[in-house]
Amino acid sequence: WEAMALALQVQAAPLTLAPTFGGQAKSGMQGRRSRSFVSGDLRYQAQGGGGSSGSRALAYPRKSSAAALAAQLPTAPRPSAAAAALVLGSTSQAPTTPVLVRLNVTCSASFGAGVSVIVADGQAQGPGLPEFCPAGSSASAVYVALSPGHPGNQTEGRLVIDRFDPVPFAVAHTKQGSTFVGSLGRWRYTSLCAERWDWRNGAEKPSSGKAADLELTGAILSVQLRDATPAELKRCCQLQALRDAQESGDYDTLIAQLAKARQVGVDLEHLEKAEERLKALRKLGRHVAEGCSKDELRSQMSWSLVTSRVGSKDMEEACATNAECPCNERENPGEVLSIAPGAVDGCLGPGSDRELFEALIEAALAAEEGTVWPAGGKLIFSAFDRNQSVTALCRTLESAGQQRCARMLLELVKTSETLYGGLVTAVQVNFHTHGGSFHDQHRDIYSAKQRAGPNCACSFRECV
Repeated sequence: WEAMALALQVQAAPLTLAPTFGGQAKSGMQGRRSRSFVSGDLRYQAQGGGGSSGSRALAYPRKSSAAALAAQLPTAPRPSAAAAALVLGSTSQAPTTPVLVRLNVTCSASFGAGVSVIVADGQAQGPGLPEFCPAGSSASAVYVALSPGHPGNQTEGRLVIDRFDPVPFAVAHTKQGSTFVGSLGRWRYTSLCAERWDWRNGAEKPSSGKAADLELTGAILSVQLRDATPAELKRCCQLQALRDAQESGDYDTLIAQLAKARQVGVDLEHLEKAEERLKALRKLGRHVAEGCSKDELRSQMSWSLVTSRVGSKDMEEACATNAECPCNERENPGEVLSIAPGAVDGCLGPGSDRELFEALIEAALAAEEGTVWPAGGKLIFSAFDRNQSVTALCRTLESAGQQRCARMLLELVKTSETLYGGLVTAVQVNFHTHGGSFHDQHRDIYSAKQRAGPNCACSFRECV
């Protein structure tokens, strides 16, 4: 009889449905006795009063069609309730008649901007908001939705502010609807805007931005326009870069901008969209760059191909491309570069240089595709999300079954910390697959304030 109930629409007040077996059924009302006509396996009974005056009955033959059953339904000038929903115990009912939803919008501005409200199947009651809200002014308007939105649970709209992205909102008028502004589950939302930032070419970020604070309480939407804080400006600029990276379809750029967006606190909804785009690019194989596949690594990274210059004379050649190149400076104040030959063998024992080389290559081949990626003239082996911290790299090695390689790296870390009296925060494993590879000239990253390029996502603790 549950399957039969799904095909019926019952026009009545709140009902109680019960199966009958033999002609007697429980009405669901404690302490009352009532009479009702029963025929077949399905009965409904109104809970308005006791006795026969508050009950109705539905009689049908067991093999009747759904259309014949629907024709027996009593009519009543009440909103319809689905019989299936009543069987399952749901008490919420979607309205079928127009619902008036009044939306009060109050806008106060610290800078001039045009503000408009678009309500689905609605209109402003009176003149509405002015086309332009001058700085220091305040305006309010009432908007009326003449009919509920589909499927009748909420009324939706958009708030449009000059130079800002449109902000969606909704006002619920049933339990199945949602009241939100900006995104589902939010009653407060801050929209940001700033001048266009040329992040690809390393241009300076805009010096100022604008913010709109929105709060939806019941059917009252409050809008406050103000200047953005430095943290909000940084978030706004990074969101621009994240959206550009999504549109470009370049995996390396997108994963870098996504990491930077997380660092500055870009809204979760934008991060989730970027992650979905990353998943789509992975399905297309874009996460494996040219020269980074396991077959290429296996053929190129062999110890037998390593060239040795042991015993050769050291030579220092000036950069001929640019006379002002930092490489030509004899000394850079505060910077020390030292090359310690035999450091790996001295830490791990004789012959460990080759053992570490082969252990790292074996680990790169055992890890998932995408852990080796190009950067600055060489390849980098790191965690899949390109986190180069010691912890992240060791976890990647251990998950690939390379515990021996992880122990070797941790021993190098321990020796370095003891020798220099500091804390190692990052390890960069570089693969040079041929003689034409190189380590691009750049300053080391000592804090989150420094970047080696537009896609540099380093965020280490401040170092020396």
